[in-house]
Amino acid sequence: MSMEELKVTIRYGDLEMSFSGPPEAVYRQIIAFIEKTLPAYSLARKIAFNMDLKDLLEAFSEVFVYDAQEGLFLKISLSQLKSVSDQILLLALRKYLEHKLGRIEAPNISPGELEAVLPAKKKTIMNNLTKLVQLELLRRLDRGDYTITPLGVKYLADKFSKKGLAGEVEQG
Repeated sequence: MSMEELKVTIRYGDLEMSFSGPPEAVYRQIIAFIEKTLPAYSLARKIAFNMDLKDLLEAFSEVFVYDAQEGLFLKISLSQLKSVSDQILLLALRKYLEHKLGRIEAPNISPGELEAVLPAKKKTIMNNLTKLVQLELLRRLDRGDYTITPLGVKYLADKFSKKGLAGEVEQG
């Protein structure tokens, strides 16, 4: 007596799963897959933050200006921003965007670069870097450099959208 094998492949978005075996076993595997995997996958897709370069440039069009020779530069003065943390994150974002645009090799920013540009003392900068790493808005790299995380990009996108920008810059 030969046993027939059932083969089923399920595709849902970019998720794909194959099952094979006796029909009863495949049925149980499919039900378990649907009950456990699909709700988590659907939820993850809903909460995922994914902005491509075009979206990023549009989101930050009120903050950055691009020049083919100079690259990206801020439309606002860093000293106008209330928070040293926000100043650091915007500079880290600029490096990240310049890397995405192919203008620089790596998206990293060093404490020395920050000290040269920011109107803050070294200790203040270092304390803010530590805080930003703890908040997972920046990631510390092996050589002491830092890079912005997706959470950091989302934080800035939420805070410096066209609506949020007016409230964050001191009026003067």
